[in-house]
Amino acid sequence: MYYKSLSSRDYSLDNIRFLLIFSVVFAHFLEVSDPFNGIWLVYKFIYSFHMPVFIFLFGYNVKHSPKRIVYHWLIPYIVFQTIYILFSRCVLDIDKDLQYSTPYWHLWYILTCLFYQLLLPLFDTSDKRRQFLSIICVFVISLIIGFIDSIGYYMSLSRFFVFQPWFLLGYYCKKDGVLETISVRSRIHSIITFVSIAVIVLSAPFLYYTKLPDRMLYGSYSYSNSGSNIWMRAIVFIISLAWILFLFVEVKYVLNKKLPLITTIGQNTWPIFLLHGFFVKIIPAYYPSLLNAPWKVLLLSGVILILLGNKICNKIIYYTCFSWLEILSTNDSKNTTK
Repeated sequence: MYYKSLSSRDYSLDNIRFLLIFSVVFAHFLEVSDPFNGIWLVYKFIYSFHMPVFIFLFGYNVKHSPKRIVYHWLIPYIVFQTIYILFSRCVLDIDKDLQYSTPYWHLWYILTCLFYQLLLPLFDTSDKRRQFLSIICVFVISLIIGFIDSIGYYMSLSRFFVFQPWFLLGYYCKKDGVLETISVRSRIHSIITFVSIAVIVLSAPFLYYTKLPDRMLYGSYSYSNSGSNIWMRAIVFIISLAWILFLFVEVKYVLNKKLPLITTIGQNTWPIFLLHGFFVKIIPAYYPSLLNAPWKVLLLSGVILILLGNKICNKIIYYTCFSWLEILSTNDSKNTTK
């Protein structure tokens, strides 16, 4: 999530990224806030789309680079897995073993994206038929994996399989220019926009009346352990797909402009993701009054984004995670070849 020159940057992706990182922070604070009317509907509504869309966006932007995998994903995972576990033991007084096979809470995203990048060469093809078959296969596996109770948090395996279709879908959409093709075909564009909005609107009563277990939306539990079934997961997949189509077919081309504060935060989501967990753990333990009303949770989420979503925090993460070593290794390799 470190970025190069912004001269040719697609600001619409930054603005969408802002929406997604806000939903992540807001949902995490909802988990630890005082119960209020409608909290779980809002919570489930967010969880029905925010991580599939985030991973789709990651696949949309990904480029296979062994050095990037090491310096921007593996090292940050090791560093923050260590920091969060020590933080839990020393500050929160929670007994946690220092280990790296089971990600700490939200760090599953780093480990999962790391694995996706490692396996990307296996799926990297321009053959439309192979792309289609690959997506169908991983979608089927993501549905079947819910029947296996033994696959869960370890190495983030359950989430790896559950969310992999969105990664591949994003990667192939970018590779083939699918979204651009849809946008210039007005009839298809209109149909997709109408259908996606209809599904999103209908998802609210579905989530409310079906009493969909929130555990099922995490992607880390089997059907039996979450009280759900394969049809629930399939419907949530449809909801997630509707959000992806709505955001990347309709909203993307409307928001392709630099917006004050929003775009800047969208360009600096990495420090927000890595650091907001400390606030989510500390605030309910020491300042619970900040979470006793919906408007406070909303305001607090916005403050966290402003506080962490800037270049200064990005630089702090850059040096904390030793990402600067990538430049040194690149310079060394250039000097060696001379």
